[in-house]
Amino acid sequence: MEKFKSLEELTQIDHKHHLLGSISGTIPDLEQIHEYLSKEVLNEEVPDEIKGQFNVAKNMALYTYFFYALAPEVHLKTYTIIEHALRLKVQPKKHVGLRILLSKAVEEGWICDAGFRHIDKNESGNGWCKSMVDIIPNMRNSKAHGSTILVPDCLHHISVCTDFCNQLFPSN
Repeated sequence: MEKFKSLEELTQIDHKHHLLGSISGTIPDLEQIHEYLSKEVLNEEVPDEIKGQFNVAKNMALYTYFFYALAPEVHLKTYTIIEHALRLKVQPKKHVGLRILLSKAVEEGWICDAGFRHIDKNESGNGWCKSMVDIIPNMRNSKAHGSTILVPDCLHHISVCTDFCNQLFPSN
């Protein structure tokens, strides 16, 4: 169970990082996290309202250093940013769900596997993006409707969100 942090604990690394570090062999470094997040930049063409929320997500990710349990909230925030960006791109006349918006992005070629840095550029068939049509809504729903699962990585979610938004609103 999470406990309310004392005032003295607020600016110290979360002890869960040390517990995880005893298994993984690495403990996060605040400067390295900040450096990583500083490199995640959205294109000029991405609407400001998306950029603002993206910066909220990056700040939340930075604060996972102090409060490990924020990581799932960062995941949820990236899913809502992706959905918001899709709504701005598609501008549907009526309310449609995230799955339909993602399908449209894949069908229109607005997103493709090659546009995500973590995917081998030699893969063909756009399989990862096609799988995201079902996976992202399921992951979003699991976070939005209650889950106690803690996962160590939220930085990857920030990177995927960056790549997703930059593909939706590419540089000229």
